[in-house]
Amino acid sequence: MSFNTPEKGFAEDYTIYRKRKPSVTLVVKRNVVDPILIRNSDSDRAETQEFDDQIHAQANGEKFVSKERLKGLDLLRDLDEDGELIDGDYSYNEPKDLETSLNLDVFSYGLAGTGDQTFAFKSHVIEGYTYTTDEYDLMNKETRNAVYESGTMRNEEGKQSDSLFEYVKVQPGNSFIHFITIDSGTPEMLLYVLHNILNTEKYGARETRSGKNIDNEILGVILGDHSTSLSTGELLMNYDTEEVEESVESYIRDAQKAEWEIYSDQLGFDDFPDWFQEMKEVASLQAEDSHERLKEELQEFTEKAREVHGGD
Repeated sequence: MSFNTPEKGFAEDYTIYRKRKPSVTLVVKRNVVDPILIRNSDSDRAETQEFDDQIHAQANGEKFVSKERLKGLDLLRDLDEDGELIDGDYSYNEPKDLETSLNLDVFSYGLAGTGDQTFAFKSHVIEGYTYTTDEYDLMNKETRNAVYESGTMRNEEGKQSDSLFEYVKVQPGNSFIHFITIDSGTPEMLLYVLHNILNTEKYGARETRSGKNIDNEILGVILGDHSTSLSTGELLMNYDTEEVEESVESYIRDAQKAEWEIYSDQLGFDDFPDWFQEMKEVASLQAEDSHERLKEELQEFTEKAREVHGGD
């Protein structure tokens, strides 16, 4: 790894069995910049939780991680030559067999193989539940009409369409605070996860019909020899999030363990170290040599990890 990362927070090498549990937690603020539909079992709105007499939209981490994994797989395929990073037959959530599934996305986020072969990779990435920092207005409904091919509410025979769809979306100006932990991970996993977070902009249901709706920013990073997990629910239950960054800082300080190292450019901690700034610049594709460095780092890791699993 060329980023001169520290030992704290990271596993020395990728292994199948995790004998030590160092961790890195990214403090991510997901800013809503366009209406977003976080759908639950009801197709028209999100699940909700009440904190301090206020309704907040609730989102399972999978609502975000699935979109981020697709962004990561697109990167691997874009950088790949001759199956060095990802097998050409691999398809997300449709593993053919173990051999074709040996890629960084699976090593990082996990996979359960239930086809011809039964196998499993436990996820190193933990994205728990998160909630809107401000109120989720259930009365703010957006109504959509089902139109015909003509682009109107009437078909060729003049029949009037009465199909209406109502959605309660999270509105711009709101945000989600998400604590994303990489458990027993390597610097390459952090680089990959950072890339996926910083370059994914479309989330939620019906995202193929909308543009950018989330702008992700990294508020902080926490390194620890053991667990550095934090909870957005605990944050909202115990802290007033009217000033989001101040509340997050207070929560982290109160939860901090003696062995944690905490860095941030926006909260009241030490600034991001050089190695993290450099990694973030490459991961966000802002460095001129981002693609070259991403390929170099991810390919070297993939080769070593495949050897652990007996792959070529």
